[in-house]
This record gives sequence, C-alpha cells and structure tokens, in this order.
Amino acid sequence: MAPTPTPHARLEKALTEWGNGVLRGEIPTKWEKFADVVILPQNAFVEDEWKPDDSMWQTIADSLNVQRIARMGEVEGEYRKSGVELLLGDDDWVVRREHGIDYGYNFTQCMWSAGNVTERGRIANSNHEGERILDLYAGIGYYTLPFLSEGARGPNGERGQGRSAEHVVACEWNPTAVKALRWTLEANEVRNRCTIIEGDNRNQRFEAEFDRVNLGLLPSSEEGYGIALQALKSEGGVLHIHGLASGGEEEKWAEELAQKLEKMASFSCSVEHIERVKWYAPHQRHIVVDIRASPVSC
Repeated sequence: MAPTPTPHARLEKALTEWGNGVLRGEIPTKWEKFADVVILPQNAFVEDEWKPDDSMWQTIADSLNVQRIARMGEVEGEYRKSGVELLLGDDDWVVRREHGIDYGYNFTQCMWSAGNVTERGRIANSNHEGERILDLYAGIGYYTLPFLSEGARGPNGERGQGRSAEHVVACEWNPTAVKALRWTLEANEVRNRCTIIEGDNRNQRFEAEFDRVNLGLLPSSEEGYGIALQALKSEGGVLHIHGLASGGEEEKWAEELAQKLEKMASFSCSVEHIERVKWYAPHQRHIVVDIRASPVSC
C-alpha cells in the first residue's frame, strides 16, 4: 500500500499542476489549520513569480481540504487587530473548540494565539470554585472562559478536574472582541456568570472584592498592576501576570516583579508559580507569573 501523501506533498502536486507542470516558487512548509480555514505564513506566495488569482487560492483550498484561506499579518493598533488577510472566502467568522469551550470570533480582526493553549488548559483545570475573578484584558475571552469552565474536557466530553469560578468581570475595549466575547459566553451557557465592562479599564474604579486578577496583555500589562492590587480583597489573593522575560532569566524577572508589586500596595507579594508559555521572539519567552498577595502582618 502506497503511503498517504502529506499535506505539503498534496499542496506541491496541486500547485505544480495549476502551473502547467511548473512550480512557480517556494511553498510554505507549515501553516495553521482549524475549522474550514487555513492561515498561511506572512511571506507565503508573495513572490512576483506566483501572480496569484482566485483559481490558485481555490487550488490550495482543495488540496488542503478547506473552504477559506488567509495569510498572517502584523498585529497592529491599540485594539491589537490581528492583521490577517482573507484571500479566499467572504466571511471571517469562525468557531474554534478548545478544552471543551467554543470560541467565536472574526479572525481578520481579533487575535488568537494557538501557542497559549497550555495556559488556557492550566486555568481550565484549576479549582476556582466560589471565586470572584477580574480579567483586565479579556479580548474574545481567551482566559475568561477557562475560568468559567468545568475543566478541560476529555476525548469523549467527560468533565475535567477543574472547577469554575462563581463570577468573572471581564474588561475589554475592542468592540469587535466584545461582540465575540458575548457570543462565546452565550454559546457556552455561562453568560449569567460574567459581567462585561466595555471600555478602558483605567477609567474604572473596582471594589476590593476579587480573589484573583488576570493580566493577560503582552508585551506588558504593567499599566494594570495598580488596578489589580486595588481590586483584590483585603485578605489578598492571586495575580496572574503575563510578561516577556529573557530566556534563562525567568526567575529573576518574576522576583523583581514581586518586589515591584510589594512597593505598590499594602500586601506581601511572593512568587507562587512561573508558567513558561512559549517563545515570543528570539531569546524572549512569554511567561505567566502567579503572584500571591497576602496581608502584611503587623
């Protein structure tokens, strides 16, 4: 029995036939595929030799068994627009399922980081029972939904070990992301356990009522440190702070963060956990530092 052709081999064969026996240029070796969409790398098929048209995009779609094709772009603007360019198809709405959660969003307008899957799973599989949580940079609900989930589901849909929070307050200023977040909350039947605050969280005054605050903004969420500390209950809680650390210096970065936070509020701050999420850039790692903030003993 002949081996099944790889997706790359199928793509190469299809484009060679499309080019009348000639492969006009280099083809990507990897891409992101989900639902009925393929997102190609930013430099895919940009050489002058390709001269892409609708027939070429359709050829690629057929060979990879998808309906829509897009190409990565640069994340831009205050709203962190994804920069993805739609090349084939008329609609950029997609639903992705991860850890038993359905996320809906416009992929040309809102970011999705597949590399953060482990952090979303870590949240989903943790016990947040009875907690009130503040998510300062909610986006489409990347972390809001895992906090509200019953744990990452197994292959047959069985319940995971995580336990959901009592309530999450989600802050987001991108109207397109807010629309997606509302859809996702409804689709997962947790809308009644989430309050959305639309707009700049720096203009909000939060009561000191939260057990946990998530600060999931890159490259830095430093502007939210003061807000997060003021929002914790008087008996303290946990901050999940995302940031970028030089490879090999993650512990140093985390300890310096704890010291900085301790100077900003009347809490004793200590590093509880460092999660190494992914490489963000050469020699820079995306990490999440769990900071335990405790009342200062008199």
